[in-house]
Amino acid sequence: MHSSAKLPASGSMIALMVASTSVALYLLNTTENFQKAQEMAVTSQLAFLGAAAAFVLLLIAMFDQIKTPLKFIYSCFLKPLSKKGDVSTPQSRLEAFYKDQAEIFDDTRSALLRGRHTGLALVAAQLKEQLKVSGTDKAPIWVDLGGGTGWNIEQMNSYFPISKFERVYLVDLCPSLCRVARERFQTLGWSNVVVLCEDALNGSFPGIDNPDGKFDVITMSYSLSMMDSYYAVVDRIYELLEPKHGILGVSDFYASNNIITTDTHGVENYQCSWFTRNFWTIWFSFDHVYLHSSRREYLEHKFEVKKVINGRNHMIIPYLVQIPFYVWVGQRKRSEFQRSPVAQLKAAVSVLPDSLAVDEPTLHQLQINDLRPRSMSTDSGSSQGSEVPDSPSSVGSSRTLVGANQSASTRAMIDKQVEARFGRKLSQWRLPYNPTLPCHTQFRSYIYAFTWEDPRIDLEVLNIQKDDVMFVITSAGDNALEYALKGQPSRIHCVDMNPCQNHLLELKLAGINNLNYSEFWQMFGEGRHQDFRRILIDQLSPSLSSTALQFWFKNRNTFDDCFYETGYSGLALRLFKWLLRIKGLTKTAEEISTTEDIQVQEQLWENVVKPSTLPEWLVQWVLSHPAFLWNALGVPINQMKLILDEGNAVQYIYDTLDSVMTRSLFKNDQYFYNLVVNRKYTRESCPSYLSEEGFQSLKTQKSTDAMLLHTKSIIEVLRSLQDGELTKAVLMDHMDWFDPKDADEEIKEVSRAIRSGGMVLWRSAGRKPWYNALFEKYGFDVQPVGVRVPGSGVSIDRVNMYASCYKAIKK
Repeated sequence: MHSSAKLPASGSMIALMVASTSVALYLLNTTENFQKAQEMAVTSQLAFLGAAAAFVLLLIAMFDQIKTPLKFIYSCFLKPLSKKGDVSTPQSRLEAFYKDQAEIFDDTRSALLRGRHTGLALVAAQLKEQLKVSGTDKAPIWVDLGGGTGWNIEQMNSYFPISKFERVYLVDLCPSLCRVARERFQTLGWSNVVVLCEDALNGSFPGIDNPDGKFDVITMSYSLSMMDSYYAVVDRIYELLEPKHGILGVSDFYASNNIITTDTHGVENYQCSWFTRNFWTIWFSFDHVYLHSSRREYLEHKFEVKKVINGRNHMIIPYLVQIPFYVWVGQRKRSEFQRSPVAQLKAAVSVLPDSLAVDEPTLHQLQINDLRPRSMSTDSGSSQGSEVPDSPSSVGSSRTLVGANQSASTRAMIDKQVEARFGRKLSQWRLPYNPTLPCHTQFRSYIYAFTWEDPRIDLEVLNIQKDDVMFVITSAGDNALEYALKGQPSRIHCVDMNPCQNHLLELKLAGINNLNYSEFWQMFGEGRHQDFRRILIDQLSPSLSSTALQFWFKNRNTFDDCFYETGYSGLALRLFKWLLRIKGLTKTAEEISTTEDIQVQEQLWENVVKPSTLPEWLVQWVLSHPAFLWNALGVPINQMKLILDEGNAVQYIYDTLDSVMTRSLFKNDQYFYNLVVNRKYTRESCPSYLSEEGFQSLKTQKSTDAMLLHTKSIIEVLRSLQDGELTKAVLMDHMDWFDPKDADEEIKEVSRAIRSGGMVLWRSAGRKPWYNALFEKYGFDVQPVGVRVPGSGVSIDRVNMYASCYKAIKK
């Protein structure tokens, strides 16, 4: 054994003492930690208890604020089915669901049931329009089906006073909600409001013996989706609604079908994603709310759709939660539109009062003017054997049969003519189209918020007469309105394949009809209107097509800041504003637009603005980007090629702008460029229709009644017109966009549709456009109106954006 294997006694004692001391120190340290841990635990428990107590006290203090949402959450989502009572009948099911939350119903539904205010406002606006058109003083009768607590009726008072209704009936199946409604109306003191707690199908209406066809207004707010026998309910509503002017308004949840048919109304924002469609259908079905598309489809099958707005409720979590809902206004369908065109005309005559009777010769002339086949040309060279007079009044318009002051009966007949030829109008001016076609869906907005062609030259050359029938490209609608104001032709066919351009013109037409000058000027003169959403629904909606209403409702912030900076053309204005700002030339540009000295205007441009904003390298860069040329300037590649084939692009820009500066003042004449600088018009420098005199003239003379808005390609519209129907056509720079094959096809149709002696006017980026020869080929005498000479400093009109302007007279 080694000596080291056994320690001496003294060493053992020392080792034992060290070990004992270590254990003692460890135990002492552990005890101290334990005591500290105990102290920390006690402290944590006290803190937790304090926090819990504070939370409880907070809950007690806030109980009045949170009890309503807690009660709503419990009743809707947590309450066991077994505690909801008898649910064997629709009434017992509704009562079991709403009994505990009847008192808080209105407080908890504002975020969930969106669109109710908009729906009521649309119904009220439509009702006011119907009363104005019918000329009756009879107080309307309204029934609110599934009216619940009466919230809808109270809110309607803000849009159409309840005192102006003869009677208002609230029908609901839930006793608890009806009790709240009775208390509400008793408090408000409305003695003409009756609450009926009964089924929508079998109910009677006190004071009305035979209710069929007696109700002027029927509304359903988030109730159609809860009704079991919805087919029968919709059928019953059809029977109750006044057949000619009665209005039906519906606001509700929905789920779209997989397919949008060409007959689907309210296409804008209609389609739901697969997840949205299926998730919300299943979710709401737990509470016996059914979103299946068949409910809305049957409603639209049974009634004629007047207005639709599709929306998404972003409740709780914006853009993640998207509950689809719709606001819908309709009327009973008019059966006469299933008849032949001649039968439609005779049916319309039969319902006119004696004071508006149409004599038989006038009716005959109306029939042959616009209902004859296209082959019956009015051209003197092809009308042999035809009994149709070869005069402008018989070419596509019967407006001149009774002169400028048309009778109401003649206007009614003209509307029948139009609808017999083109289909049921979507509004006073808008013709039907299929918004689902790719040629339309490619456009998300309008390209042009303002029109660049100078109408002064057009009016001088065209010499528009009251019996003229015109064909124009819509663009922003400014020039079409100028033609209507200054020439008052009998018909103006406005054509644009971009639906949004026609939405814009339709908004202007509705504004002229329904707004005062101050409101109209705010929108299209100043380019801003802080109350646009209200006037859109309350004042403009009755005159707008459903598609236009949906577009502007979706873009209701368009007039919040600057309308003229919207659309693709607005991009160019925003870039120019930015360029002036970074160059420090904002005040100089403003001085150009306000000076009364043409020499000052020219010098500021030539010496200050031009060198800084249009250096040659920048112009070359801009003009070398096709995407910018199209999206900001509306210049397609084919048109740019015309410019390059005849010269230098930089020189083209300088030739455009240099001569403009010496032609006339921005301050009182050059409203095109004044708009670019200021992004708004002034009373001194604006299109004629924006002047107060022009606005009032359009409003009182009803010159805009001549407009028809076609949302189709130019070639399609031309083919729908009769031989020799047109007398004047303005094609703008449209022909620059075409290749030879398409141009040949279109010019051939223009030649067919325009009568002998008629005129076509166009502008081109080329001084001698190649397609002039095609006009000559198809029987036109082509003459220059104005052709720019490079470097001459002479402009051909106030805009001078194009190198040439031509007219062609049909031989």
